[in-house]
Amino acid sequence: MPKKQILFILLLSIAFTSKSQTGRYWSNSFNTDASLLSGAVVGGGSGIAAIFYNPAQIADIDYQKFSISANIFSMYIFRYENGLGGGNHYGDWNFQVQPRFVAFLLRPKNWTNTSIELASFTRDNVNTELRSRTNKQLDFIDITPGPEEYLGDYYYRMDYEDYWLSIGIAKKFSNNFSIGLSGYHSYISIKYDYIIEANAYNLDNQNTDEFYVAQFKNSQSITGYTSRLLFKLGLKYEWNKWNFGLAIQSPSIKYAGESNVYREVSLQNVHNQNNELIPNMLVSEYQEDLVTNFKDPFSISFGATFSHKTSSYYFTGEYFGKLDSYLNIKDMAPGPFVSNNQLSIRTDNWLDYYAQNNQVTNFAFGYRNILTDKIELMAGFRTDFSYDKYDGGYDNQYPSKITTFSVDQYHTTIGGQFTILKTDIITGIQWSFAQGKNLRQVANFSEPVEFSPSDRIVLQGHRNNSMNMRENTLSLFLGFTYNIGQEK
Repeated sequence: MPKKQILFILLLSIAFTSKSQTGRYWSNSFNTDASLLSGAVVGGGSGIAAIFYNPAQIADIDYQKFSISANIFSMYIFRYENGLGGGNHYGDWNFQVQPRFVAFLLRPKNWTNTSIELASFTRDNVNTELRSRTNKQLDFIDITPGPEEYLGDYYYRMDYEDYWLSIGIAKKFSNNFSIGLSGYHSYISIKYDYIIEANAYNLDNQNTDEFYVAQFKNSQSITGYTSRLLFKLGLKYEWNKWNFGLAIQSPSIKYAGESNVYREVSLQNVHNQNNELIPNMLVSEYQEDLVTNFKDPFSISFGATFSHKTSSYYFTGEYFGKLDSYLNIKDMAPGPFVSNNQLSIRTDNWLDYYAQNNQVTNFAFGYRNILTDKIELMAGFRTDFSYDKYDGGYDNQYPSKITTFSVDQYHTTIGGQFTILKTDIITGIQWSFAQGKNLRQVANFSEPVEFSPSDRIVLQGHRNNSMNMRENTLSLFLGFTYNIGQEK
């Protein structure tokens, strides 16, 4: 394959996405043999994915390779129980088909025991959309006679994509010891919408001058990006039947990032607990080109591989450091329009958004068995703990925070690799499972109150910890690696 064509494919692949859940570091699956080992490959066995897991292993490949991996399909099934009150459940499922990982490995003739790899892949991707309406007849507004028609609407959308372009180089200094270095360019794009709206109107006066509507709305919208650089140093050492690996990744270094942000809270025709009409209220702001930054922390991983006869056993652990609360979107003047701030919302730097990543340690285990010289069986398991667990929905949080439905997840994989001529073909499946119990509700549209000053609830019920979440994902992997320089 001509080199110009290969480079074109690498650049073009940036347009394709994968799907996982932001808030976790190990949701990535690149559909190489490393994926079938659940990523337990820092100590060996990473193959063409070495540029990501441990760049020292790039030196293990002593001939040119071209790899393109495809996720034939992924089936996502999720269910949110009682997230909006009243026993309301929301569930959905969908299919997604796309390429996932493209890489090209060079072996320069004049560089002894040195290999170079170029790769393009999606590190993280979320495409989530939730929409729900509660419609019921209630009598909870004292100022109007008879029952009211109550409408509670919730809308959530998160499109988050983290694309990586990377280059890595490694040198084998002896038969036992290798060093490698990778550099990554990360481009994160985000589109986020979060809307809670409640309306109550009197049924007896729908077509008269006395028609009465009480309304509340909380709306947030973000569209932006961040460009960053990251680096990873890898070491690998072989001893008898053991391979050991160490990889250290730098914190992300942001060099560009902007967002357009809109936020609004409003209410009208709402009475307080004394049935006194509260002046209609509006707090609204829209700003363009706000400075934006999404950070990744320092991380360090260790791996070991033990081989015995036709079997190999893999272990990897990775520690991700803590990121204290930091400003990831920064507001600027002139500030919001504010009229009758009856909810006592703090409006200074109202479009500031903060993020915080807790420290996390994940573990992965893998197994490989060589059945014949052309067929291998692989399996694995890994944890995927959340660094930013879902902690409930809030109408007027300050400082503001992007809501993510992230809980701890677990992945299991099984599959095989088949060699035909100069081509390695991997195929397998991955099942991913996540569950959260007794979580704070996103909203509560059951038993609403007109106004509660203690927690600033308007036309909603008091939220409690009765929400449960379940996510199941079944993915079918298919990958091709063409060994350009390998003898048949």
